[in-house]
Amino acid sequence: MLASSSGPYDALVALHVVCALAGFGAVAISGVYGGLARKPSNQAETARYFASGGRAEWLIFPVPFFGLAALLVDHRSDDLTDVWVLGGSVLWIAAAALLLVVVRPAEKRLRSGEEIAVAGRALMLAGIASDVLFVAALALMVTQPG
Repeated sequence: MLASSSGPYDALVALHVVCALAGFGAVAISGVYGGLARKPSNQAETARYFASGGRAEWLIFPVPFFGLAALLVDHRSDDLTDVWVLGGSVLWIAAAALLLVVVRPAEKRLRSGEEIAVAGRALMLAGIASDVLFVAALALMVTQPG
């Protein structure tokens, strides 16, 4: 998003960015630990990591809402039909679906000790896919094609 002198706009963009970094970062780290979980020698370490609830990844969900609110506060409602906004929305939907359909179930299986190798691989691949979606969305947000 373009820089603006508006306080509310800046705050909303900051929330948008912080939520994206924290949420996608948490999924990426879970993906790394999922990959490590596939080796029996790493299972104690990964069990410690997955002992937590993995709440930071839920920060992916408010990302588009803060972005949309920033556009509306900055009176940029015309941008809502631009390629970068629509494309970013599609990428976010894919990331949210990935989180709900693959990441969370794989983490649950790892926490319970079920199918560790299979769940670890699924989580690793989901982490990679999430990273790709994040980079693509970031490219759209920075370049803002019309």
